[in-house]
This record gives sequence, structure tokens and C-alpha cells, in this order.
Amino acid sequence: MQLTLAAFAGANQAVHPKLLPDTLGVQSLNQKPGRGDLRPWRAPATVATVPAGRQTIYRMGRDVASDANYWFSWTGIVHAMRGFITEDTTERTFYTGDGIPKQTDNTIALAGTPYPNAWRYLGVPAPTTPPTLVALTPGVATDIEIRYYVYTYVTDKGEESAPSPVSLPVSGKTDATWTVDALAAPPAGPYGINRIRIYRTQTGQAGDTEFFFLREIVSTLTTTTDDGRSLGEVLPTDGWLVPDPDMTYLTPMWNGMAAGIVKGAVRYCVAFKPYAWPIPYETMPPDAAAVALGRFGQALLVLTTARPVLVSGSSPDALTEEPLEFAEACIAPRSVASLGHGVVWACEDGLAYFGGGGPKIITAGIMTRDDWQAINPKTLIGASYEGFYLGSYVVGGVKKAFMIDPVNPTGIYWLEFGYDALYFDELQDALYVLDGTSVKKWDAGALLTATFRSKVWRTRDASFAGARVLADAFPVTVHWEAQNLDPAVVTARLDARPGVFTAPNATTLRYTKTVQNRKAFRLPGDVLATDWQLEVSSVNAVQSVVVATSYGELADA
Repeated sequence: MQLTLAAFAGANQAVHPKLLPDTLGVQSLNQKPGRGDLRPWRAPATVATVPAGRQTIYRMGRDVASDANYWFSWTGIVHAMRGFITEDTTERTFYTGDGIPKQTDNTIALAGTPYPNAWRYLGVPAPTTPPTLVALTPGVATDIEIRYYVYTYVTDKGEESAPSPVSLPVSGKTDATWTVDALAAPPAGPYGINRIRIYRTQTGQAGDTEFFFLREIVSTLTTTTDDGRSLGEVLPTDGWLVPDPDMTYLTPMWNGMAAGIVKGAVRYCVAFKPYAWPIPYETMPPDAAAVALGRFGQALLVLTTARPVLVSGSSPDALTEEPLEFAEACIAPRSVASLGHGVVWACEDGLAYFGGGGPKIITAGIMTRDDWQAINPKTLIGASYEGFYLGSYVVGGVKKAFMIDPVNPTGIYWLEFGYDALYFDELQDALYVLDGTSVKKWDAGALLTATFRSKVWRTRDASFAGARVLADAFPVTVHWEAQNLDPAVVTARLDARPGVFTAPNATTLRYTKTVQNRKAFRLPGDVLATDWQLEVSSVNAVQSVVVATSYGELADA
């Protein structure tokens, strides 16, 4: 009789160890999935350092592949995104979670460490007082018209505010000129405002009246003139507001859109204008508060304190909302990871997923609800890597992690260490983790030790004579256990063969062998048992371990 451990498909905690298929185990630690064998991850390698106490990292300089430059870091939970203009060489970057929403670029952010060294507020506040008008020349035209005036602030990057309050009406001949006065100075603060734009009304042939561009002046002036010049474009910024100071979870969408969470609702910016957030562009989840956002394709998943809401559409004024029949609230906003084909998040029942194939609990059948709660899922932070979900959590002050395939979750792969923050660099297709003050590149250092503990095989009373290991290289450590023995038998074997067996508990005998090559080796065959379990540990890739009741059976193993 032979027992074979091969095709290491991860661990399963939900099914009884004796009922598992041979490919699944009760433990998989530091195992790198994807090849079917037991192979270890490499330890993350330090590439940069940041100040202590950081919870978020982000790399600027994403047009150039680099592990070391330039790492932004924050003490809070920050969501950063790059601007939508591809020809922008300054890499304008927008972020929320660090107080008032902010923006920065490589001309100010990299002046000194820690990065970002400097920033501006995101958005342009509107003037709060109307302009006043004084007649300059009366004009000679026969037609009379009534005019209104407003003005806006403009930054050195071309960002424009909503208009000021409307002036009192002025009536005069169509060719009269006016002094536009009482233009309020821009507010103090890092906005970059350097210009003022003046607009006035004009009635079109259809009888509709709109504000049209009149002229632009430097922001230090408080007065100008309407000298009868031709008018320009219609005022584009009516209703454009600065982002709410409490906005969080800034998330890029598609077609130049972005979303953010404000007091449990989701707001959307004007397309390609991440500084302008009109009030009508809003999603209000029914009977719930939005806590996190995830994107896949051209769909935004709003995760809430109740059921998720799916948002889709081509422009911020034409978005549709669909509450999902999947009542899984998000209990850890940092757990959310967007994987291209779907979104993963932590809920009370396990690790939830929604994508093109619909909703599911990824960990169902792999972990029980009690198992899931035992890892303290409210501490979970997540990221995607090579099609897998990586989740880091904290239990009893100790950080650990796991990986799981959200599409085909056959088993879970546990990791010995966890981290303070995760960041995926799309340019380099690389994952970075924050460990204290060290930014580390995933799977880039020395090999870890991978460990796999098998199912429990149930046999008739048997004694196994030998084993053989197939691996890329050696040594490989094997622990072979006979379980559920009479405690007296365990004591007798320990006394009879000191140094051969150890006893993890009163009913288990363990034999440990450091295997140096592919040759078969003998097992101490003087133990009869019905329950057997195998554990394998190595820094080398292991394809299989075969144990047999007859040493001769291993010739072809």
C-alpha cells in the first residue's frame, strides 16, 4: 500500500482532515501557488525606507521602472490616483485621507523627504462676493439691454472655480462700457490661484440667456472694464464645487471620471476635472453608508454597511445604480482589492467577491465562519498579485497573511508574516509591502521555508516501511506521524527507541527525516496505526512524497 502527497493545492480548514482530497492539506505555509508543487516564496527585499508609523505607501515616478524612487507615505489611510492627462510630464497626483483633499506633482513633491514634501489643496474655491458695476461710457446704440456679471478664480494649472454670486442687474445701451469692480482677492492657502475670469450675460436668438467669457485678468487686480469686446465661450463651471473636506477613498474610474466617499454617499467629479465635484453627481446607497469602492472594467462597486451597489455608465451625469442581491457588508475598507475581473472584500461570513460571474464567498468550503472570525478580519488589508488575493491581518498584535485564488479557490495559502501596507505597481507588475519603516519588494529576497501538512489518511492497521521524496533539490525535511495511538504505546516506543521518535502529544508518534537525495529511505516500521499524517518543509521545490508499507514498492515511486 502506498500513500502519495502531490499536487499541493493549499490548505482547507472547513472540511474534516480525514475527508479532504489528497491534494489538500490542513496547513500550507509560505507556499507559492501556481505550479502545483510545494515551492516557497522569496522573502520581500528592502528597497526603500519611510518614516515610522506609516499606514499608506504610493510610488511617484510611475513612468520609470524603479524600486527606490519615489515613495510617498502617510500616517493615515490615503487613496491616491494619478491624473488623467497622459501628456502631463509633472505626474499630477490627487489624494484623500490626509486631511483636506490634496494634489501634488513632481515639481513640488520631491523637493525633500519625506515625500510628498509639498502639496496644494484639491479644488478651487469660488468667490464669495459679487462684483459691482459702474457705468464708464453711456454708448450711442439705440438698443437697451440688462446685464449680469460673475467672476471665477483660475489657477496656474488652468483649474477654474465655480462662479461668484451674480451681480445686481445693470441696464444700458448695448455699446455702453462698464467698470467691473469689487473683485474679491483669492482666499489664502495653497491653491495656486493667479487669474480672475469675468463673465457677463448675453441673450441668444432663441431667447435664452447665459454667461459668456468677457476677459481674464491677474488675480492681484480688484477692478477691470467691460470695454465692449466680443464675448467668448459659455461659462463652464456653474455648479462646480471643491471636494468636500471630509472626502475619502478617491478612486479613478473610466472616461476621465473619479469617485470619492462623502459622509456615506459617493460623489463623482466632472470628467477629466478631479477638482470639480457637482452636488448632482452622487450615489446614495439605500439604507446604508458607503465605506469603500472597487472597480472592474467599466463598473464601480460601492461597498457599504449593507448590500453593495453596482454603478455603471459613460459619464458622471448618466450613471446607473443597481443594488445587488448579495447582502454582504464590507467590514474592513482596507481589505478591498480590485482585480480587473472583479472586486474582493472582507465581510462577516468570509472573503466576498463580485465580478462578471456574479457574487460568491471565496472562503466558503475552505474556512468556517468561526475560522474566518478567528483571523480578526476587520484588520484585513488586501491587494492583488498575479491573479491571487493577498490579505494581511493582525491577531493578538501579530501580523500574518494569506493568499487565495478568487476565481478558483481550491485552498488557502498562509504566510508567516504580515505587513502594514500593500502597494501594487502596474508599470513593473510588482507588489510592494510596508514592514515597519521598510518598503519591500515582494518575492525578491532569500527563499523562505515552505511547509505543507497533509490530510489525515485513514487505513487499516498498518506499518509503513519506507518513503521517497521527489524534489528539484535537497535537503527536504519530512515529518511522518502515526496518530490516535494508545498513550501507553507512545510511551513504550519513546522508551524503546530514544532519539528516533518524538511525541507532539500523548497519542502521536513523530519520525523526522532530513532527506538528502531522491533515494528511498526506511521508516521505523515497528508502529501499527490507522491514522497517518505527513508534513514536508523545504526551501526547494518538492513535487511529491510517497510512503509505502513495503520498501520494495518504492522502486518505481
